Amino acid sequence: MVASARPAAAAVSASLERALGDPLDKDNIAGFRHSVEADRAERFPRELCDAVFEWGLAEYLLPEQEGGEFRAIEDCFELARVLSRRDLTAAVAIGATVLASLPVWLRGSARQRRAAAARIREHGFLAFALSEREHGADITAGEVTARETPDGWLVDGTKWLINNAGHAHGATVAARTGDGIRALTLFSLSRPSADDGRWTPLPKIRTHGLRGSAFGGITFTGLPAADADIIGRPGQGLAILMETLQITRVLVGGFALGALDTCLHAVLAFARERTLYGRPILALDAVAVRLADAYADLLIGEALGLGACRAVQAAPDQLPLTSACAKYLVPQLAAESMDSLAVVLGARSYLAEEHWHGIFEKMRRDCAVTGLFDGSAPVNLNIIAEQLPGLASARDGADRDAELLEIFTPEPPPAAWLTEIEFELATDADGILRGVSAARRVVGAEGGTECDEALGELLRWCEAETARLDAEVAEERGRPGWPRSGAAYDLAARYSLLHAAGACAWKWLAWRGHPSAGEFLTGGTWLRLCLVRITERLGRPRDDLDASHHAALRHLEQVHDEHQFFADITRR
Repeated sequence: MVASARPAAAAVSASLERALGDPLDKDNIAGFRHSVEADRAERFPRELCDAVFEWGLAEYLLPEQEGGEFRAIEDCFELARVLSRRDLTAAVAIGATVLASLPVWLRGSARQRRAAAARIREHGFLAFALSEREHGADITAGEVTARETPDGWLVDGTKWLINNAGHAHGATVAARTGDGIRALTLFSLSRPSADDGRWTPLPKIRTHGLRGSAFGGITFTGLPAADADIIGRPGQGLAILMETLQITRVLVGGFALGALDTCLHAVLAFARERTLYGRPILALDAVAVRLADAYADLLIGEALGLGACRAVQAAPDQLPLTSACAKYLVPQLAAESMDSLAVVLGARSYLAEEHWHGIFEKMRRDCAVTGLFDGSAPVNLNIIAEQLPGLASARDGADRDAELLEIFTPEPPPAAWLTEIEFELATDADGILRGVSAARRVVGAEGGTECDEALGELLRWCEAETARLDAEVAEERGRPGWPRSGAAYDLAARYSLLHAAGACAWKWLAWRGHPSAGEFLTGGTWLRLCLVRITERLGRPRDDLDASHHAALRHLEQVHDEHQFFADITRR
């Protein structure tokens, strides 16, 4: 079933942004001052969470089958960006509820879906009880068990480093119901109304970032569970987790991009106000290039995130690769940009007050944590590395170009609902990276301007770098243990950048000349800006500050003066 017509993600996100009010208003509970003060006190941002639920966020977390408005992953991604611009602590707490509910929407029974929907509509939080202190990302080594009895199941053990652990109304719990990797089972459980020692939240874990979050643990001691609480079938837990994490890896990027958007606004405002040598520091090349580079990183992350979100429902065969690339790269780009922007702020980047109420320092700390969610960098690099040998021998697939181009169009394509999707474990051919060759052919056919020539050279460089990487993979792949080696991880990191270049190229092809795209997006300037940033990371010599950087800065100032997002998808 293809989803019915829905409001564009941009319109819904803009509505939430308006409802949250001016972030610089010191009395606004959705403002930066309130966020920083709650963080300093390590206080959960309950008022902000209540405000977004009162706006109606719960309905966008519930699928149509439950009477909600959740029809596309892109909507969740964009709403996460809006909330993350204000307070990542609140965004991540609600994100944990999304994570816990996705297995239910994917493979749960009608009863389980109704129960989860009721909790969320009551503004309740859910926990995803997966990790354990001794095993981390090794899901199959978990020691929490569910033992079958004549009366049902009894769950025992401790889950650790779980968000919402202290105030969760329910949890999706991964438990062993036997031996081997096929003996992991997911349960959708409700917290007992009476504290009888069967469900015991552990003390809050203090963290450097997201200080107000309710990270902790839960100890289960003979907690009863019924067959009706099992999501899917006994032993199907690992398969459902693999499907779920492919989706949630994509969503994590929304947190990082929202935080980067706020930091970029804050630093641009400072660079325009702060004078040195008789003029604003924005006029200094050393400052201008940091702002332009950070904007390029945001645009790269947005293109990659957009493609990954839509691939979930429009091209799921691409998801095993593109979700891992997005999860690895987007938080990294955001964190590196924040480190660079901190140089512009100087001492003010460390202050817990002053410029914009000290939000920059909080965003920087909080964003660093996003790289750990839903698989850390090594986990996602390993996922990419495992697929590289097959991808290296599959560089064709031009017959799918029209389908892939549609994924990146300004208006969302029709989307199948999640339960109708057949998820894959690996990607056979990288259609996203093909965007580089598709764009190079268009530039070559049209050509003529200085910008076109520079853009064509960058695209050809990316094609040559892909060929170099494929040759290295072919040479290294036969070595024992290669997919988990440092060399494999390095190649995977480089590949993620080339994959991102393909996403940018597809977006450029889809958006140029579109009536809803602004002037900045209709030409090749923004794509050139992004490719300069990507290729620099891959070892190509850095270009001097040029017309694309100056155009980006003019665009940034215009958007900043309009009090809009820098994110082009959300601003429309």
